[in-house]
Amino acid sequence: MRIRRYAASAMLACLAACAAASELPTLDAATSRLTTDADLLIGASGLRMPATERVKDDSCVPGEVRGFLRIESELVDASVGLLEKLQAMGYDKVVDDLDLRDDTQDVAVLRHPETRLTFELTVVHGEKPGVRIVGKTTCYADGE
Repeated sequence: MRIRRYAASAMLACLAACAAASELPTLDAATSRLTTDADLLIGASGLRMPATERVKDDSCVPGEVRGFLRIESELVDASVGLLEKLQAMGYDKVVDDLDLRDDTQDVAVLRHPETRLTFELTVVHGEKPGVRIVGKTTCYADGE
């Protein structure tokens, strides 16, 4: 009987903590944070910061949008330290080059566990080398 009480208490505590942790910021707040994090990320790399836009893409269901930005450069050296910088900002690597093996590209995908912002870092080698950074929010209902 005592075990059931402890198990029920633990389950309720977990549910409360999980519900609180799963609350998302608004789309405007997430987009602002995406812009701030991207600015911090590329600050020392010499890349230019584009405007964050709201886009409808295939990864969102119809009626949803996400904040999105893309940064590209032909300077492969601009990629130095980006992965480490994102990890220092609290982003966790969810996919890396071993998962997306390609002879011409090195890819890493990082996600912030609280804000659910995602950054994809791609370094392209070969004939036309370069760096591409894609930042995204999670999907939100259009009009939020």
